Amino acid sequence: MKDNIITIFKYSIILLIFFFIFRFLYLNIDSLRNYSFHFDYSNLFYASILYFVFTINNTFIWYLITKLNTCNIDIFESIKLRVYSEFGKYIPGKVFSYGILLYNYEQRNISKKKIGYCSFQELIISNIAVLIISLISIYFTNISELNGYKNIFIFFLILCLTILHPKILLPISNFLLKILKKEPMETPFSFGNTLFVLILYTINWLIFGLAFYFFINSFINFSFNNFLYSTGAFAVSGLIGFLAVFAPAGLGVREGSLIFILSYIIPPAVSSVISITSRIWITLIDIVLFFVIFLSAKFFKNRFA
Repeated sequence: MKDNIITIFKYSIILLIFFFIFRFLYLNIDSLRNYSFHFDYSNLFYASILYFVFTINNTFIWYLITKLNTCNIDIFESIKLRVYSEFGKYIPGKVFSYGILLYNYEQRNISKKKIGYCSFQELIISNIAVLIISLISIYFTNISELNGYKNIFIFFLILCLTILHPKILLPISNFLLKILKKEPMETPFSFGNTLFVLILYTINWLIFGLAFYFFINSFINFSFNNFLYSTGAFAVSGLIGFLAVFAPAGLGVREGSLIFILSYIIPPAVSSVISITSRIWITLIDIVLFFVIFLSAKFFKNRFA
């Protein structure tokens, strides 16, 4: 009974968020009619290819993390499991993606404890990469309301890099694991390895930013000068959506955050359209990628059986 009430409450919040988003669109329909929209298939194609690259790169980075922790499996098998596990993000709670990974690696006689370490490291490093991209993007964007905070952004950027040092990160991680009643981490990850993985995640977010830039240009004329800001906007809204554990894949929360942040450079009604359509676009690409990996796995299994 209690679980049912919580579930109803979660989805009620999501529906309420979307209600206000669509209400806002309805009230601003006139401004949308007066805006110069277009639909460019070539830009959408480039956006989709780059998003494929972004997603596959994430699976390679995951493989690297497992390799550095000496618990890796065959690289194609690793990519396949990682792509499959990503669908766990569409279930509220955010733990299902890692749960799928833990189960599948355990079935392949890989230490559940080590994969747990890898998952925790990935979670921390990837989210710090998001923070760094967000801070850099805001710092190099000329938005008058934010100019007074640039020194604070530099401070947080240095803080993010400092936290990643093993002498700081490991005690913090173990403290959090203790709260979660999990065993403490013991990892061969050096500071150099951590920075290398962080750089890979940061570069990959720039690739996603390029994909998002082309996606926006599929509908409106969007200056490349805003590329870094739109990248940071999506990164930070994704992080906010991630923290909203009640929402599957940050549904509604990410869209609302993205609308607000993009409204500094795009009219709010237009940013609403971009935000909602980007959700549909990403979900469709995730589904296509899933079937590409699934069919590839079947083909190669039958080919070499």
